[in-house]
Amino acid sequence: MMLCLLRFSALAALCVTLSACAPQVGVGVDPSYTASLPEPDTARADTDFTQSDYRISAQDVLEINIFGFTNLSRVAQVDGNGRISFPLIGGVVAAGRTVSELEAELTRKLAAKYLQSPQVSVFVKESVGLRVTVEGAVKKPGVYALKGKNTLLQALALAEGINDVGDSAVTLIRVSDQRRVSAKFDVAAIRSGQAPDPLVYGGDTIVVDESLARTGVQVIKSAVPAMINIGARPW
Repeated sequence: MMLCLLRFSALAALCVTLSACAPQVGVGVDPSYTASLPEPDTARADTDFTQSDYRISAQDVLEINIFGFTNLSRVAQVDGNGRISFPLIGGVVAAGRTVSELEAELTRKLAAKYLQSPQVSVFVKESVGLRVTVEGAVKKPGVYALKGKNTLLQALALAEGINDVGDSAVTLIRVSDQRRVSAKFDVAAIRSGQAPDPLVYGGDTIVVDESLARTGVQVIKSAVPAMINIGARPW
């Protein structure tokens, strides 16, 4: 019984120590947690994908029309291998190409055997460039579609928020000027109004790390009932 009490005391002391290390809301914002990020490449591109340099990605949904041949027109999703399947010509590589490059490839293949001077138009109906990835210590990690302007807090809400062991410091990663950049933001400070809630854009990745203090508390919560049961056994 004495051994059990000693172990419990040690765990309780560890809990207090870890809690003291955790960021506290309202005490002051660590300036290293707040930063700014440049606008992403996806935001700079023309919103009309058919006139931009946007390169098609796997899982994009394309609307393909052949003028005068409505039976060939269709909506096709780019598969995980970056290809689409199209009538008459079969599989065609779409990922990595611009819309105009894909139009040219479809035109070439259709004109080679099947149609005379086909007029092909491709429109990106749904793009992974309009999605944000939320991963790490959130309740529901995943890739989420953005509708309109979204902030960091709104993006975290799509993943049902930070879980019980998540840290207040959140890393936001994006591609700007064709390079990967990142910044760290304090979610607690944003919620308390001490820091602005930054906009997130399609293609961004949000990473929530685990908090050492919160992880330790969860370990203690799991360990204490077991220790009490051990101490209750007759000697």
